[in-house]
Amino acid sequence: MATPHAPSVADRRVLLLLLDDQDRLMLCGGCCAGWTVPQALLTADADFKDGAAQHLAERFHISNPRFGSVYGVHETRDSDCWERNQRTGSRVFIVRISAEESESFLSMSPSHTRWKVSELRDRHRDVSPEGVALLVAGYVEGWLPDGPISLY
Repeated sequence: MATPHAPSVADRRVLLLLLDDQDRLMLCGGCCAGWTVPQALLTADADFKDGAAQHLAERFHISNPRFGSVYGVHETRDSDCWERNQRTGSRVFIVRISAEESESFLSMSPSHTRWKVSELRDRHRDVSPEGVALLVAGYVEGWLPDGPISLY
């Protein structure tokens, strides 16, 4: 009789919701026929927040990130792992950025843009991962409590 195999956490990532001082979300486009937020894969032993800070410094030259008080947490349930035999874990961090950092983000690529909450509401189906628009709206409008928010 085979022993049960517990899936390992092989896919760990941080998703970064970069919000400027006008509450516009930075988005990357040009692939997958939609828009997404910046994200980075992490090693198995990396701390989520440290990994986010490192990616922000290396990719966007944001050396002292101002993390929001709300963050999203997603962990794959064992029942969701049967097909790939792989667990996933991610954190979705809200990071406040300056007007200069917002302009720098836009100038990095012609496929970068920034949307206000009203645009996110109108086009939420165009943004991945699913739920980002709702998380941003809740944070900006102040109806989400501080701390972790489970995302499933």
